[in-house]
Amino acid sequence: MRQVLQIKYLGLPLVIGRSKRQMFEFIRQKATARLTGWKEKLLSQAGKEVLLKSVVMALPTYVMSCCLLPQTLCRDICSEMARFWWGQKKDGQRIHWLRWGKLTEVKSDRGLGFRELSEFNLALLAKQLWRLLTRPNLLVSKIMKARYFKGMSIWDTNAANGDSWCWKSFLSAKQLLE
Repeated sequence: MRQVLQIKYLGLPLVIGRSKRQMFEFIRQKATARLTGWKEKLLSQAGKEVLLKSVVMALPTYVMSCCLLPQTLCRDICSEMARFWWGQKKDGQRIHWLRWGKLTEVKSDRGLGFRELSEFNLALLAKQLWRLLTRPNLLVSKIMKARYFKGMSIWDTNAANGDSWCWKSFLSAKQLLE
């Protein structure tokens, strides 16, 4: 795979090209690096849960509140988390006693409360879109309105070819907000 020089500002790539997977690959690499350091240590299930929820799931939160991550990237991060959850050693056998979907259910429904990253990504984007709608006096709201939906409702707006990836990401959460 060709290595692309990424210039970042506030943790986000400044230029987002065609390959979103390649642009946001640094998130999966960071998550894997955090898990790799703890793989050989003997952690209890409670320790693993705390590590996954407070460290690994918190890593992509800022990026996910601004940009829609590719589904494959979210699945890969979740599979890394599942491998860490069920396995101890690098080369050891891992039996997944429950599917990841069951682990992402809330604890009252006998799940473990892990987040499904793609759904969490859409929820964070919907929150940003809601903020644009309910706080029109914010500078970011004024800029977005002037640039992307001047003189019309946000509900009537569709993504155009020249729009930024952040704006297209916000619009992807429009259906959830409706």
